[in-house]
Amino acid sequence: MFEKILIPTDLSEHSLSVCEYACDLAKKYNSEIHLLHIIDDFTPILNVRTFEMTEEKIRNLQKSEAQKEVNKIKKDLEEKLGREMITEVKSGVNHIEIIKYAEENAIGLILLASHGRTGLIHTLLGSVAEKVIRYAKCPVMVITPTKTY
Repeated sequence: MFEKILIPTDLSEHSLSVCEYACDLAKKYNSEIHLLHIIDDFTPILNVRTFEMTEEKIRNLQKSEAQKEVNKIKKDLEEKLGREMITEVKSGVNHIEIIKYAEENAIGLILLASHGRTGLIHTLLGSVAEKVIRYAKCPVMVITPTKTY
């Protein structure tokens, strides 16, 4: 049914709260799990420029730190799942990159965490999740976390 499950994450505990659901679904349907982290293209303008910290160095540092965190999560999830999973760190606009990744990798289900705050859908789901739900060509499951990763 769901040969491939995508977990897009901003690496927060909240966004990783869907991992338990993803592992359960992956075991049930013998699915492959993909963990995707997008580094936002927006780079804040620094008030103080130094010769040591160029924009390229900042981006490389962001990617390196994100990759370390993704690797830790991958190791933990692979132990729970009992098999390997696929991870990717990309740069770009979050919802666009998530949808693009899902299409390019024939993802069968995108699994997202809700923000779980107040009543409006925009506040409840957040703008990235809302756009993924609206534009993804595969099913999107939004989980309200009961516990964190």
